[in-house]
Amino acid sequence: MTAPAITRLTDPHLYSHGDPHATWARLRRECPVSWQDEPDHEPFWAVTTYDEGLAVLSDWKRFSSAKGTFLRPNLSDPYPGAGVMMTLSDPPRHDVLRKAAAALFTPKAAAGFRGRATEVSRSLLRGVVDAGPHDFVNDVAAPYPLQVIAGLLGVEGEDVERVAAYAEAAVGNIVDLDGTAAQQAHLEVLAYYAEVIEERRARPTGDVVSAFVLAQADGLDITDDEIILTCDNLAVAAGETTRQVLSGGLLALLADPAQLDALRSGTVPLKSAIEELVRWTAPVTHLMRTAVADTPLGGVEIKAGQAVSVWLSSLNRDENVFDRPMELRLDRSPNRHVSFGGGRHFCIGAPLARLMIRVFLEETMRSVARIEQVGEPRRTPSYVTNSLEYLPLAFYSE
Repeated sequence: MTAPAITRLTDPHLYSHGDPHATWARLRRECPVSWQDEPDHEPFWAVTTYDEGLAVLSDWKRFSSAKGTFLRPNLSDPYPGAGVMMTLSDPPRHDVLRKAAAALFTPKAAAGFRGRATEVSRSLLRGVVDAGPHDFVNDVAAPYPLQVIAGLLGVEGEDVERVAAYAEAAVGNIVDLDGTAAQQAHLEVLAYYAEVIEERRARPTGDVVSAFVLAQADGLDITDDEIILTCDNLAVAAGETTRQVLSGGLLALLADPAQLDALRSGTVPLKSAIEELVRWTAPVTHLMRTAVADTPLGGVEIKAGQAVSVWLSSLNRDENVFDRPMELRLDRSPNRHVSFGGGRHFCIGAPLARLMIRVFLEETMRSVARIEQVGEPRRTPSYVTNSLEYLPLAFYSE
């Protein structure tokens, strides 16, 4: 089914200055699984309703991740890391890679980072409380995650700032998917991890690189390239969810003082508040899969080899699943959001992201008495991530 005449889903301006939620709502009503044939972009299917979207994400036998997980203009071009990186592979290869690192990302393992997250949160907040206006995104939310989990990712000491700079530049591919600066930054991350692998072979530690190296030694079929590419993905992606939920969530709370007061007073459970902020912000706007064979979905026939994009932000606002989905409700229960994806590719770092969000909110509510928005935020012109690139705030201790 061809989509009704709407703003292009791949138009960056829609996300920086438009209203993508209005676009998704119309698609949910009129054309839940629509064929998008846009100028300067290879055509693709767009899935905007919850049941159909979750079916795509959960069925790797019909919808493969091995040819890329994000839309880009030239879908037929080879995707870097396809079939090699954990996020860009299907079972059994995906399961082999995930199993090697899974123990480091359990809820119990994540809980071990509470002390470090508290320390980093307090340090960053001390730098901005009563210090006048600041850019919350870049001064606080962006550096926070990597400072917390650098050791887990195999980044130590003075290397943290260097790798953080590479990762920040690499995230530029959410704006320019073929940008040379972002590609160069990825190469820097890859080169860094090539050195770390050799160090961990000699002296393994408790980080994710060591986990992969030890798995190699135990006979699992994991190449150095797979380790490097997976670590690159983890280093770049590790901070994105936390950064975006904290930035977008804080902006949403400032727009709804009653919800902010409820969070501050403890009248809503922090656990449900975190899930609602993750639903609301939906840090990754869409995920892509490729049809393995001709297959029906939502009343249409998808042909083998066609790209199928699942719009997570739209699924999280599906009126058939969520009560009053366009309202921020910190006590929402149940909350079956898909911000962490679904199926075998459910985000391995979700427990860690939840822990970091929890600790930062706890510390902010404890040490910041008043928050003011002191300028207009700017959204990132990207159809891959739902993020703010600038958020001017002022924090006060009383």
